[in-house]
Amino acid sequence: MTAPLRLAVLVSHPIQYQAPLYRRLAQRPDLSLTVLFCDDHGVQPSLDPQFGEVFRYDVPLLEGYEHRFLRNVSPRPGLTPAGLFNPEALRILRSGELDALVVHGYNYATCVAAILGPHGSTRVLLRGESQLLPRRGLSTRVAKQLALRPLFRRVDQFLAIGSANRDYYRAYGVPAERITMAPYAVDNAYFESRSASARQDPTAARQRLGLPLAVPLFLFAAKLIPKKRPLDALHAFVRARAAGPCGLVYVGSGELRHELERAVAAAGVGDDVRLLGFRNQSELPEIYGACDVLVLPSDNEPWGLAVNEAFACGMAALVSDCVGAARDLVADADCLFPPGDVARLAGAMRKVVAQPDLLRALRKTAETRVNGWGLEQTADGFVDGARAALGRRRT
Repeated sequence: MTAPLRLAVLVSHPIQYQAPLYRRLAQRPDLSLTVLFCDDHGVQPSLDPQFGEVFRYDVPLLEGYEHRFLRNVSPRPGLTPAGLFNPEALRILRSGELDALVVHGYNYATCVAAILGPHGSTRVLLRGESQLLPRRGLSTRVAKQLALRPLFRRVDQFLAIGSANRDYYRAYGVPAERITMAPYAVDNAYFESRSASARQDPTAARQRLGLPLAVPLFLFAAKLIPKKRPLDALHAFVRARAAGPCGLVYVGSGELRHELERAVAAAGVGDDVRLLGFRNQSELPEIYGACDVLVLPSDNEPWGLAVNEAFACGMAALVSDCVGAARDLVADADCLFPPGDVARLAGAMRKVVAQPDLLRALRKTAETRVNGWGLEQTADGFVDGARAALGRRRT
């Protein structure tokens, strides 16, 4: 019998989206998993500067898998590029106690140090979130080519979260055979089951949540910050109301909250728009299940896991073409628009308001796509990528 693959994941801190994946990996008999955290942000109540409030996730972040918190010796600790420096990660890398280490991103000093090595016999895999959109200026593109090509040469295998991320690695000289697809996914079963009641009786769910009844509901679920473009959703919604009664729901908080409230009042749509503020992870499935269409107009969104969550809860989605998930999960031309193009977004919103059959078709297509884009496929990608790295001689 083949010995289990000794795999570790090096990540900045416990992240609510990643915990279900770690639990799924830990259940595999062909794998021995340890997750190495550089910081405990999110485990204890923490200030999120973009939300502008202290919060603590209400879903289990550390249950169901082996994990360790590495000592951080940064003189100014925090989730900044220089704020995480954990020399213990380098000792583990060189010790030979692992077959492979998956490094999540390269935004922090510890992650860059782990990629640069030395690695000993351990294979190093990179799982990042970057894509080529929005297009950067020439000087930025040249600087990234100079910096990332040598960094990427130190990586044995790449775990692409989707097509746009795969193309990003290819653009920096990574051969196709060194890229394994490990799709960015959520726990589809969790969101499907937790939203079932709201989907079966959306009127009752909307009454509980204080949402508009008996109309198509659009949902913006993201931080209220400039790059997410929450005001675009509102301006498009105001135009879309010409096609028929509809409502708009915001879930999230951030620096644009007060500006958004003023814009809702100025447009005179207060009866049709609800701002629910920050909602924790366990509250989201009911909200998704009570709504119809996710709207994500971001101008910089490496993936957009809200799309996965919404699809798992039976929704459709209208997203900007700079959302990383667009190519793999959305793909329908009528559901895509350039960021900042409020007229295109409004046109798409009008269509789903005026054509109930179209909305039903979009929801059905979304369900089909997300059913093939789950944690099992992601876990397979981790194992296949590690095996590919181990099976190839280093040059």
